[in-house]
Amino acid sequence: MKNKKNPLVGSGQGTSTLSMSAAETQMKQMSAMLPKTERPSFQKANWPTAGWSMSTPESQGMHASALAKMLKIFRHQAVHSVAVIRNGYVVAEAYNDRTHTELPQDMKSVTKSITSALVGIALSEGKLESVHQQAADFFPEWESDPSKSTITIKHLLSMTSGIAWDNNNEQSSTEMMYSPDWVQYILERRARVAPGTSFNYSNGDAHLLSAMLSRAVGETMYEYAQSRLFGPLGITNTSWNHDPQGRTIGAWAMALTLRDMAKLGYLYLNEGEWEGQAIIPKAWVQESLNKKVALNYSNGTQGGYGFYWWSKTLPQGLIKGSKKAYDMFYASGSGGRRIYVVPELQLVVALTAESDDADMPERLLHQVVQAIRSDNPLPENVIAGDELERAVRLFNMEIES
Repeated sequence: MKNKKNPLVGSGQGTSTLSMSAAETQMKQMSAMLPKTERPSFQKANWPTAGWSMSTPESQGMHASALAKMLKIFRHQAVHSVAVIRNGYVVAEAYNDRTHTELPQDMKSVTKSITSALVGIALSEGKLESVHQQAADFFPEWESDPSKSTITIKHLLSMTSGIAWDNNNEQSSTEMMYSPDWVQYILERRARVAPGTSFNYSNGDAHLLSAMLSRAVGETMYEYAQSRLFGPLGITNTSWNHDPQGRTIGAWAMALTLRDMAKLGYLYLNEGEWEGQAIIPKAWVQESLNKKVALNYSNGTQGGYGFYWWSKTLPQGLIKGSKKAYDMFYASGSGGRRIYVVPELQLVVALTAESDDADMPERLLHQVVQAIRSDNPLPENVIAGDELERAVRLFNMEIES
């Protein structure tokens, strides 16, 4: 099976302190939870359904030379591809010699963020009752268990189900992959702690949610995604693997082109709206990004986890002349797959990589943000533009070992 060669998957790390919302609200009230992000007044949404529009960096307030520097640095750090979108335009895009614009790439656990989006869509259609609906509604064998019977969709989405999952060397995920029935393997895991009390990154939580969603909507999650999410965004070049029973893998195994990864970031930047249509309810986007878990990283930084989306605040002073610290959110997969979104900067950065350096993608994002100089167009710079073109060509050349 394809997944056995590259079984995993994730990007999350173990347990962490838990910071749950004090009050629960219905989806109608979610829109008040987060401040709205306003688009710069000179810019209207540029929808890339049929394909991204290209722009010089200077036209979008960025320095081409700074983006060229980024490509030169990260070409040697196992980055496969990177796309920088500002104000709805691709201002820089580069691929190594093994990738190209039309090649779907394995996104690993970026897949989970798509699973989250599909749950929100199913809720809006009434296919699922609420985030408080219990998993036992779908799996009666849990009804008699005092702990498992209380696990809800919200617990699964925030990785707080309390079900034991060993992430050391991906032990539990590997055992699940080689089991004859993945969902049964998850259902038989012991309850480690009470639901909602502790964060533990779990591919089991995400795959169980896929099985629940499939039962609720009456088709596989991949089929549901094609009609409700990918179709409206003009995403057609995809693949998504399934388990032995044919259930779409909720935790990983989705492949998209880099440009289509960026479309998902742009959809969330626009709070679920696409060409005037609410593809994902705005309230769900906001609630998905609302921090449910507080995380402390090994490099000393702090962040949060929502419903299969991560969040952080960028360091102060990345943009010349500004001391502001910008909030960002992102979808994350192992090896360096990322979809970064910085709303106040109207910035989306998508990248794929195969790196052991967990901090590398964020350093790349910092370099991109440092290229921003204004919310307004800058004078064109032909010399810098030529430098960026050369950096893109060099990025595509084979690196000698």
